[in-house]
Amino acid sequence: MIKKAYRFIASLSLGLWLMGGVMALLAAGSFAGGEQSTLNAMPLFAWLGQAPFAASWWLWGALLLLGLLVLNTVLCSVETLREGWGARRLLQLLAPQLMHLGFLLIVLAHLLSARGGEKEAMEVAEGSVLAFPDGSSVRVTALSTTPGPMGMPADFSAGIVATAGGCRTTATVRPNHPFFHNGVGIYLKHVEPYPFPVGYVELHREPGAGWALAGALLFTAGNVALLAVRRGRPLAR
Repeated sequence: MIKKAYRFIASLSLGLWLMGGVMALLAAGSFAGGEQSTLNAMPLFAWLGQAPFAASWWLWGALLLLGLLVLNTVLCSVETLREGWGARRLLQLLAPQLMHLGFLLIVLAHLLSARGGEKEAMEVAEGSVLAFPDGSSVRVTALSTTPGPMGMPADFSAGIVATAGGCRTTATVRPNHPFFHNGVGIYLKHVEPYPFPVGYVELHREPGAGWALAGALLFTAGNVALLAVRRGRPLAR
């Protein structure tokens, strides 16, 4: 009985069902309204701590299924290594494990950001100073917009000077080109030129960003290795 349950938990079929369940719950949550409008404005666990269960049930369910999927992934890797060690080529054996490890690191990254991430939106003007707890600062030196052919803004930017430990760094922030200061991303969302330049920025701290990048690289490496293994196999007749 225990062996049968173990094999079921470590099976590929359960993993596929769990992934389908996660996607179904996230799809259901995307159509829900109300409290979900504030979900992207704060860390995940902070939102879950204050949202009523009627508004967050789908996300709790997705987290539960993700936890089971993590367990399934770990056990699946253990079984694959145990059964395939010595019977398969090294690349053939390790390629799926790289994908599994990449997935686990991505989950870890999201959990770290959900627990310790920070988000803050604010309005800044030329000369505004953003002060940080470690004594460093970022000063906004210039805000500008680039008009398009129809007179509407086609681009906008903010010049900044970051000061930390006696060192000064000058940079320009644009949409999709943030500036990172001591692990905090400064994102420029909009600039209003009249009656005087005013910018709208968001500060993001994502402690799991590095783990997410490592997981994505490992997952990609695993996919490439798996494709290489399959291309090397002779076609079945």
